[in-house]
Amino acid sequence: MIQSSRLKQFNYSIPSSALALAGRKQNYIVAEHLPLMKVAIDFENSVLKLEGDWQFMMASNKHNEASWFGHHRERVVIEATIYPAVTIDLTDPECDGLVFPLEGNIKDRNHPGSCSGLLVMDNVRGNNGLMGNHWNISLYLYDAQFDDCEIKFKLPFYQSLINENNN
Repeated sequence: MIQSSRLKQFNYSIPSSALALAGRKQNYIVAEHLPLMKVAIDFENSVLKLEGDWQFMMASNKHNEASWFGHHRERVVIEATIYPAVTIDLTDPECDGLVFPLEGNIKDRNHPGSCSGLLVMDNVRGNNGLMGNHWNISLYLYDAQFDDCEIKFKLPFYQSLINENNN
């Protein structure tokens, strides 16, 4: 009998590092004690919260444009609703590729705005084609204030690290 593994919440953090911050202290103060980015996804309650350093997030996108770096300063907070609210059974073959629309707000200290996008969950299958324990959660968020400004991350996780009582 295969035991189900339910994903209710997902938290991910990228800690601050001296190397990542070295070249970025040009015209603003960096809060070095805060993580460069942290993501909290509550699938059950339909909530995504992403907080991070804007410059780091733009530098992390492979296909960024130089103008995107000036859209926000310092840290941004993104709060979005995930449609629909659901607990995900990671052992169900029907759940190996899920797409959830996102709609929410992006704000820094001075500029509140709206954003929308997608959250994509997919299983990284092995060479044999069977479902594995490695998953990716990809975030594609678009800042509605600025044309074509994309925030994009692929966050890996492993099913074996999920605890049924506290994931």
